[in-house]
Amino acid sequence: MSEDFRSNVSPDGNAAGLDVVAENKKSRKPAVIAVASIAVVAVLAGGGYLGWKTYTGHRLAEARQACVEASESYHKAAGEYSKLVDGDAAAASKVAAGQVADAKTVDALAEELKATEPKTVACVADDKAGYEAQAALIEKHAGWYGKHAKSLENAVKAVNDSKLAKTVSDAERLLKDSDGKVQDAKTRDELSKAIKAKDADAIAAASKKVNDSMAAKTKADEEAQRKAEEEAAAQAAAEAAAAAQAQTQQSYSAPQQSYTPSYSGGTSGSTGGGSGSSAPDFVPVSKGFGVGSADDCDAACRAPIQH
Repeated sequence: MSEDFRSNVSPDGNAAGLDVVAENKKSRKPAVIAVASIAVVAVLAGGGYLGWKTYTGHRLAEARQACVEASESYHKAAGEYSKLVDGDAAAASKVAAGQVADAKTVDALAEELKATEPKTVACVADDKAGYEAQAALIEKHAGWYGKHAKSLENAVKAVNDSKLAKTVSDAERLLKDSDGKVQDAKTRDELSKAIKAKDADAIAAASKKVNDSMAAKTKADEEAQRKAEEEAAAQAAAEAAAAAQAQTQQSYSAPQQSYTPSYSGGTSGSTGGGSGSSAPDFVPVSKGFGVGSADDCDAACRAPIQH
């Protein structure tokens, strides 16, 4: 053992160097604590970054999902609008101004159909703010479709209502004008019921029946009038022929004759010693002819001649 060490040994035998070692250990504790603290901070810092990364990723996913949902609503609204345009609106647009009570409804529908649809917006972005901006634009366009679908529906309804009003008005006029002019009165009863129900299809069918019945009666009336005129003409012709025949028979009937006998007396005696004789002379007189026939003088000619 060296002297130095021995000098540091206490009378009880403990070395003073042990105290030195203890002091050295005490001086290293703060350093260890500092290093440990730094390590903890580093771990916490790494965990915080990962947590922040997870949080921001979640927010981005939420924004993306919101944009997708907005896009789905947009496509639904756009589809309903297109269905309306190609369906009821297309049918109503074929109605002419002369088919409605108010022609302005036709013009209003035409203006509605001229509306320009918004462009489709894709739900694509790089960050949360981008998705939110796209979602807002998509929602705006979806709102356009909802608004215009409503106004288009109103325009279509206005045209259809105006057309029905005109149909009912025309049917009422037909019902009035056809009174007493149909071959079958039941057709007018059917039309009256359809008018009260304001059923356009029923009115159209009943109106056709009334018009057909009117045409049938008109044809029947014209045929009856034609026959009556023909019969009247035939009767007039027959009467005229009978009158002419009667007049002809009266003008050319057989002549009537009368005879007037005349007598001439003879003188008896003659210078020649002859005796005289007398005989009636018959002169036939014929009415209309002036000369008697052999039959006219038959009786007179056969009379005895006296001498």
